Amino acid sequence: MVYRTAAHKTGQAEMIRAIRQFLDENRPAGGPRREQDDLQVAAAALLIEVMAADYHEEPSEREAIGCSLARLFGLSAQDGTRLVARAQEELRCATDDYEFVSSINRGFSAEQKEELMEALWRVAYADGNIDMYERHYLSKLAELLYIPQSVFVAAKLRACAAGEGLSG
Repeated sequence: MVYRTAAHKTGQAEMIRAIRQFLDENRPAGGPRREQDDLQVAAAALLIEVMAADYHEEPSEREAIGCSLARLFGLSAQDGTRLVARAQEELRCATDDYEFVSSINRGFSAEQKEELMEALWRVAYADGNIDMYERHYLSKLAELLYIPQSVFVAAKLRACAAGEGLSG
């Protein structure tokens, strides 16, 4: 019987991530469809991270993620569920948000980033409260995505209005 330690599992995850990165960097261009899939996974991963930022996952937040993915990408509920599962798998292998943020910076226009920021705020507002960790994470993402403060605040206000003036 082979016993595996937590360090061994962590090492495996890092090795798999390194292999994926190598293959991604050295494969022929996957075309527009692969690029679109990667962008959708990146956006879903950030939405999931906002949900997890306050250490409480509420059904309303999961529902907000599904609605956001439908709004951003025109996905059905079933496709949205598959995308969330794929994004969760990517998050398990990721050491940070860099790969997701950099994909979005490469592939999204300023308008798409603004729509994403509003979707991120909607997920944060979905449970009726903006936690300090959610607020900090959203602020950090806005900086990393090169979203101007005025756009950040406008997205927050639209999400708040959509959530019928929730506190935060």
